[in-house]
Amino acid sequence: MLPTLQRSKIDELDAITINGADYRATVLLQGAQLIHFSTKYDSDNWLWVSEKAEYNKGDSVRGGVPICWPVFGQFDANPQAVKDSFTDCRFDLTQHGFARNQIFNIDLFNPLHVDQRLQHFSSLTLSLPNLEDFHPKLGLQVKFLFSAHGFNISLITCNLSEETVNFSQALHTYLPTDDIEQTTIRGFDQVTYSDTLDNWATKTQQGEVTFSEGVDRIYHAAPTLVIGSPGLSPLHLASKGSNSTVVWNPWYTKAHEISQFAADDYKKMLCVETANAHLDYITLSAGESHELVLEVTKIPF
Repeated sequence: MLPTLQRSKIDELDAITINGADYRATVLLQGAQLIHFSTKYDSDNWLWVSEKAEYNKGDSVRGGVPICWPVFGQFDANPQAVKDSFTDCRFDLTQHGFARNQIFNIDLFNPLHVDQRLQHFSSLTLSLPNLEDFHPKLGLQVKFLFSAHGFNISLITCNLSEETVNFSQALHTYLPTDDIEQTTIRGFDQVTYSDTLDNWATKTQQGEVTFSEGVDRIYHAAPTLVIGSPGLSPLHLASKGSNSTVVWNPWYTKAHEISQFAADDYKKMLCVETANAHLDYITLSAGESHELVLEVTKIPF
């Protein structure tokens, strides 16, 4: 039986759920935000969503995979080249851009897609409608692939203007853990990173990433990663078109400052963000496109 697409509403937001024989995925049309993925072999959500999450129009939901585009982080913290590209933009770019608050269109649902490895997927393609007031003129398409083995998200940016555009971006993935203090990330050994909590100091990772305090780092590489947490199967993350990876946990010291976030939520989550952030921004000439890809599985690559 082929996978099916079902429309629903979660409070104020329209959602799409794809039900396959071996997997289930839910995407919000606001922000093209994946909020649930599970398989018949592992029925718990592979993504973390706060129990305090609010499904309101105009507000990004705390959890899943929000899309940060066409800027990542605080607008003023971006390099001057990025800020100069959006001088005349009328949309609010203050924090993580505006794509996460926009309603996407459904372009295509293909219940049976076969990739080069002969694996079977369902594919869902969403796009940001033309925005008359958006300058510079960019196109954004989000493509999802879902299977019994995991999921892929592709963020495709097209420069439709006649000028060069510099932009930053991220797939701001929230992942679950049973105990943040026992959680590790393998793959960053000897990678240079910017520590935003230490005045943006440049440091080099030694061994695995562990958590005993707040973490907000931009690693200037995008290696294949393994996320380990007691009681949970390891998650394997791979990327393409990414020059940086952001690792974030607010700890108890900042948990109270975050919307849709309980005081002890920091114990249950971490963010590992596939990105082109800070100095790793993307430059697109007129007519060019760029694809940022995240692949998540519980089977080693």
